[in-house]
Amino acid sequence: MFFLNKNIILIFMLSFFVNTLNANNNECHQNCLKLNIKSNLKNSADIYNANPELFWELLNEMKEKAYSASSLDEINQFMKLLQINNPPAEVEEFLSESLETLCAEKSILFKEAMRLLDLNLRVKLNKKLDQPLFREEKELGTCRYRDSND
Repeated sequence: MFFLNKNIILIFMLSFFVNTLNANNNECHQNCLKLNIKSNLKNSADIYNANPELFWELLNEMKEKAYSASSLDEINQFMKLLQINNPPAEVEEFLSESLETLCAEKSILFKEAMRLLDLNLRVKLNKKLDQPLFREEKELGTCRYRDSND
């Protein structure tokens, strides 16, 4: 009887250990995908196709950080999502709405973060803001950054 109880406890412990490993492995996989999306934005559309739930989770996480930002870095990182090559239409709309909202509601930080972008990305963002989809153009007037190269 004691031997049987010991085996049951051992099986239970092994089962718990395997489940913990699987959960940790899944979390590690998700963190690796998030890192891959952030570090390889240009090919993020491939990740979108492979794991759309995780892709949207990361985009929403980055958006929330940008919305609650008190520094330039979170907004600047969100702006860099414009580097995604050939994004699906819903990603384009998400970025337009989010960037227009940031521009209208955090115009000073937005303009400063925009100044830190490379020229190509800044031109792309200005074009997007010149043709807003979700906000009135007058709401976005003060947040653009242009220099003599734009």
